[in-house]
Amino acid sequence: MFFKKKQPSVEYPQDIQIETTNRCNARCVFCHHPNMKRPLVDMPDALFEKLIRDMKDMNVRAVHPFVNGEPFLDRKMFARLEYINRALPGVAICLFTNGALLDEEKAAQLAQIKNIDVLNFSLNAFEADDYKKRVGLDFEKTVANIKNILRLNKARAFAKSIMVASVEYGKEDKAKNKAYNDAFRAFCEVEFPGAEIKVGYKYNYLSRVFSFRGFRDIHCARLKGMTVLANGLVSLCCMDMEGEFILGNANERSLLDIYNSMLAREYRRNKKS
Repeated sequence: MFFKKKQPSVEYPQDIQIETTNRCNARCVFCHHPNMKRPLVDMPDALFEKLIRDMKDMNVRAVHPFVNGEPFLDRKMFARLEYINRALPGVAICLFTNGALLDEEKAAQLAQIKNIDVLNFSLNAFEADDYKKRVGLDFEKTVANIKNILRLNKARAFAKSIMVASVEYGKEDKAKNKAYNDAFRAFCEVEFPGAEIKVGYKYNYLSRVFSFRGFRDIHCARLKGMTVLANGLVSLCCMDMEGEFILGNANERSLLDIYNSMLAREYRRNKKS
């Protein structure tokens, strides 16, 4: 008697990151991007639209149109966000930005986008000199942009949550780390009322940036997500900035097919154990 081998049930990702551009206008000292070897490119329209079509029957909860670049360097970003709204009307949008390019004109455009669940500003300093050293951008301009977004959101409520965030200094001196973290929070509470405030750890993982913290073997919050790089390759992890660990090519295969491949399933199974 022969028995048919039971086929594994189809698994679905919860959220998908799409790197519409891997260009960035900042030079953050805690980020590998200034030394990244991958070519700086924007995602072709046809590939982006193909990815969104792939998601229509995947029960995706959220789309993150960014990975290793500044999303508002993508000149087509607002058209892409509008396309997500039309094609996936029930899907949330999560945006991470340094905020330096979100002037009044772009902020007004952003306020017209629907389903923005999280708008996260990566500020990373509370003083102009330190901001210039850590991020390489104009502190006063960025702060003004964030304040303007908060004013617009108070009037129109286009974003469910607005967050202002920083990466800690990552020094071994815990007292200095705490002093920075506390001062950053205090600054944001005064300057950005209504915003959530977050200070994240600096880890030395595949970003190849020094930190005294090693990569902890913890449950990944995005284990059930997917990361699609600007060239269409699906990376194992959003921390893999160089795209060295690839699960598949979304130019050639559907996202659902890649997510349910033997390699991807095996990674998720072992990561849970």
